[in-house]
Amino acid sequence: MNKFFLALSVATFLVTTAVYAEEHHGASGEVHWNYDEHGPAHWGEFGETCQLGQAQSPINILTKQTSSIDKNNIIALNESITSSASVIDNGHALQVNVENGGMVTLDGVDYKLAQFHFHGKSEEQIDGKQYDAVAHMVHKSAFGSLLVVAVLFEEGKAPNKIVQKVLDSVGKSTQMNPADLLPKNSNSYFHFMGSLTTPPCSEKVNWYVMKEVQSASKEQIAALRKFYDHNYRPVQPLNGRIVESK
Repeated sequence: MNKFFLALSVATFLVTTAVYAEEHHGASGEVHWNYDEHGPAHWGEFGETCQLGQAQSPINILTKQTSSIDKNNIIALNESITSSASVIDNGHALQVNVENGGMVTLDGVDYKLAQFHFHGKSEEQIDGKQYDAVAHMVHKSAFGSLLVVAVLFEEGKAPNKIVQKVLDSVGKSTQMNPADLLPKNSNSYFHFMGSLTTPPCSEKVNWYVMKEVQSASKEQIAALRKFYDHNYRPVQPLNGRIVESK
């Protein structure tokens, strides 16, 4: 095996391991990290990159300091497909695992939706504002690279259809269309390179934060927070990274 393919194999293994940790943390019943006594300030003990990484997520997006998006970073969203899904409490978040979900295409590469999960408040901030909740849609390419689409939520009067379905289906299998998470205007977003927001905090993750904010009712937000009300990592230094806007 030549050096290129050896390096590619190692990189793919490391990213795949990181995704497995993101999807299955807490599944064994042994808690290695959390948001309390073993919280974000101590995550370096569980993943060195959490402490030493220079491209960590989440971030505070300063809209006046963004650049126009590079054409190679524009995504095509193909999420609209009804899929078998299982809703689980993974020990850190409510998570929906999808069997044959949609995908996102970036620069000719397809990233298949693996799962989406919720945080009790948004991890991402925009001009210093933290939103009432966020859904992270985690995608993987055939090469093991990662792409996350973040959908922000704020409290509104009307209930949100897919949020309610998630709440009603905890511990069950159901059918869902992941596109129901997305705002009507899903062609407007911020992009930056970041990391997983939980240990091992692996970097080289493409992040897309939808600009249009979705709404969920006060009761739904409260119901999400009955599971986890502070499962969000503090914003991390930008360290010179460019945030693009479309």
